[in-house]
Amino acid sequence: MKFQSSFVAAGLLAMGAASAQTTVTLYGIADGNVRFDHTAIGTLKSIGSGGEASSRWGLRGTEDLGNGLKAVFNFEQDFDLSDNSAPQGNVAGTTPTSPTSSTGSRLFGRRAIVGLNLAGVGELRFGREYTPHYQTWSVADPFLAGTVARATNYAVGNATRFDNTITIESASFAGFQAKGQFRPGESTTNSTASGAVKAGGNGYGASLTYTAGPAYVGVGYLSAAAPLDNNTTRSSTVAGTYDFKVVKVHALFFHTKNDTTTKQNAYSVGLTVPLQSFRVIGVVGRIDNKYDDNGSLLKYNDANFFGLGGQYLLSKRTDVYMTGSKFVNNGAAANVIGDNSNNGLFTAANVPPGFNPWSFQLGLRHNF
Repeated sequence: MKFQSSFVAAGLLAMGAASAQTTVTLYGIADGNVRFDHTAIGTLKSIGSGGEASSRWGLRGTEDLGNGLKAVFNFEQDFDLSDNSAPQGNVAGTTPTSPTSSTGSRLFGRRAIVGLNLAGVGELRFGREYTPHYQTWSVADPFLAGTVARATNYAVGNATRFDNTITIESASFAGFQAKGQFRPGESTTNSTASGAVKAGGNGYGASLTYTAGPAYVGVGYLSAAAPLDNNTTRSSTVAGTYDFKVVKVHALFFHTKNDTTTKQNAYSVGLTVPLQSFRVIGVVGRIDNKYDDNGSLLKYNDANFFGLGGQYLLSKRTDVYMTGSKFVNNGAAANVIGDNSNNGLFTAANVPPGFNPWSFQLGLRHNF
């Protein structure tokens, strides 16, 4: 729904009067599901919010400044249908992405940006934003980074968002698009030592994608240093899809490492088969752990991942979905299964090393 220049946006969080060239759009997603998780303590049952896509509401808008230049903004907030709470609401303690000087809670935990767009050139944005690395692979995940079969189950250490960012995104040129992002570590006062200290937590990322007809290929990179100790996690990805109309093929590769404990590769191949209003989706993934914190080979701590699901479109805005997934953990591997809400019932105690968990999910999603 749109609120044009002649209206006063009095009901939209005191946004005030819209200018003559400003358009504000209210939008959102409501996603509810029932989920069953097989763990070492039995099969756990839950009602979730955000299986296929996180439940949310948001405001986005533009102001035409003339000569192809526009001001842009987007504020987006999660909500949990099951208990009316606000996921991603906490700021303190959410390292490494939070400014260490922040306290209290978030209002728009998913995204909060303001920027300028120059037609045919690109866009500059400030605020809490998705990383270019995440945006590269999520569109190539056959489950679009949602449900219990999402790619983040087997590709860990890949940040979805950064606080405190400046992001530059080019327009598309002959199918190519580039993005770059930087997060300064900022500074704070350390309560356990005198004087101001550098907080650490610098982060940056970049991506390059190519889209032409049925083909998509992208490469992305992410570097995220933890505050204070500056232990840096580095992730890179190669993602691609090709739509043959009767079937769409998906392929992902991830490499993740940090300075102390992690060196991991992950791979997956998936298929999407459209059948009029119904889609069948499947994926096979693998995690290869390389080294532990002592440099020892972890060749027995690998895992295989399997996901199968279906989606039926009731309308252009509403669908029902059903997805199942399973981990086969080898050796000391203890991988667990999450969905788009990140609030599944798995814990480390429920999935001991070598245990093979599975999840099943049935849900309904409505876009507004």
